[in-house]
Amino acid sequence: MTNQTAPKYGGMKQVLAVSLGLFLVFLDSTVVNISLPNIMNDYHINLNLASWIINSFVLTLAILLITLGKIADFFGRIRIFLIGIIVFAISSLLCGMAPTVEVLIAARVLQGIGGAMIIPTSMMLVRTAVPPEKLGLAMGIWGAVGALAVAIGPSLGGVVTEFINWRWIFYINVPVIMIAFPFIIVAFKGSKDVKSPFKLDVLGVIVVSMALYFLTFAILQGEKLGWTSTTIYMYFTISLIATLLFIFIEKRTNIPLVDFTIFKNQHYLGGILSNFLGGILLMGTLILLPIYLTQVKEFSTLHASFLITPLSAVMLVVAPIVGRLIDKIGYQIPMFFGYVFTVIGFVFLLKLTPDTEFSMLITMMSLLGTGLGIIMVTSVTVCTVSVSEKHVSLGSGIFATARNLGGALGVSLFVSITLSFLNQYADDVVADGVARFENGNMPEAVKAIAIENLQGKKDTLFEGEGEQESFEIPQEMQDQFVAKKLEETLKEMPQVVEVNATPNIEKKVTAMVNVEIENIEKEVNNIQNTIRSDAQSFIVEAMTKAFWCGLLLTCLFSLSLIFLRKKQVEEIL
Repeated sequence: MTNQTAPKYGGMKQVLAVSLGLFLVFLDSTVVNISLPNIMNDYHINLNLASWIINSFVLTLAILLITLGKIADFFGRIRIFLIGIIVFAISSLLCGMAPTVEVLIAARVLQGIGGAMIIPTSMMLVRTAVPPEKLGLAMGIWGAVGALAVAIGPSLGGVVTEFINWRWIFYINVPVIMIAFPFIIVAFKGSKDVKSPFKLDVLGVIVVSMALYFLTFAILQGEKLGWTSTTIYMYFTISLIATLLFIFIEKRTNIPLVDFTIFKNQHYLGGILSNFLGGILLMGTLILLPIYLTQVKEFSTLHASFLITPLSAVMLVVAPIVGRLIDKIGYQIPMFFGYVFTVIGFVFLLKLTPDTEFSMLITMMSLLGTGLGIIMVTSVTVCTVSVSEKHVSLGSGIFATARNLGGALGVSLFVSITLSFLNQYADDVVADGVARFENGNMPEAVKAIAIENLQGKKDTLFEGEGEQESFEIPQEMQDQFVAKKLEETLKEMPQVVEVNATPNIEKKVTAMVNVEIENIEKEVNNIQNTIRSDAQSFIVEAMTKAFWCGLLLTCLFSLSLIFLRKKQVEEIL
């Protein structure tokens, strides 16, 4: 393996320096989601347009990671990393200042460009910062910092949005970078930057960018447009054709963007597969658990953002430990236990109910976080170690792209499965609710109103509305009940008594009818609460279908362990 000259290794100060850049990128990939409703209100936009505030960042990363990783070889990894940090700071400032949503989306694209410079170069620089026997620990720290960003992203976004303003989720990057930038410069002072002659496969860049764009776009829009829609089929087809064309081009060019011999490396292939799975499971689970906490447990969004922290926080603890363990015993055993903990975590999640206790929730998330932490740290370490120096930028770019695509697929897949089952359950909940009202002991007019309200909420039955509004009989209907009851009462009384006793009788009748109205409203509200409870149970049941998918994927991808059966990593030159 070719190493940097004096100083031979920059040490942990360089690991921490590049990890800071990774922290900012990963933070901005999760911190925005929780603030999206506030952004929509400020710009007066719908969810369809607002989704591009997130999608523009994800798409840009997916398209440029491999290309910018390759460009770093030509102009220097340290230089591209530092430029990426500057671009990220400028784009963050522009995001916070954006006067319109169009400007914000454009600034998010610029953020994605900065992120695509930072992620692959940070992996390359960590590799060359420490000797091979300490690389596991270094990658563990690198992975732990990424996990920390994912862990605190939702909570930080919730706090900043709640108590300051959503624009500060972007502004906060600027002073952090200004403070940290001198430290990064000092950390790399004296380090020799790795460069190679500029030879870029421009046609390959265009075609692979097209393939990644349409693939990522199809994944991001699959749930909204429908996985079987013509548009999604078309995007997947274009991506497939572009991929085949890219392979054809790369096989025939003297300066390939992707050297496919890298996939002959079994250790690297095993790491990429596990890394892809880690992206799917982490982001898929992180999108469902807040829904469970807000719509089933009925916590506030801010409260829920804190409660999901254990899932990622335990990864922060596990990552450095696993990294050090990898340095001593290799990759297969840690990866095996990563899959074991992940399977156990999903088995526990399959037992999730609306009444699951908080301690059990923490246990579930901790087990799953432990498994994913082990898988993700082991995969990044084996992928970094197993490629030769000439493949390190390509290997880093492919690794980061796989993680990014896995995350996008995880969100779309888990949400799509959950929503598809909820759409089926909605008919059952409404039908059962209608039957309860029809069999209830209440006036037909009240039944009609309650049933109409329920049927009108069918499409939003599982969206959650916070505190449920109590049912109240309209005042006009209450007056009609009183008038009818008074008329019936007066008819039953002797004619002589009618005139003199009418005022007192009216008071008594009104009081009696009010009691009856309270009892009717109480019965309606009890039925509504039962329906709400049923809906919450169905939400959890639909989520468990997605968790079943996660469990099956974990078992399937565990077959990649056979690629790690050798303890020694053999580089493909």
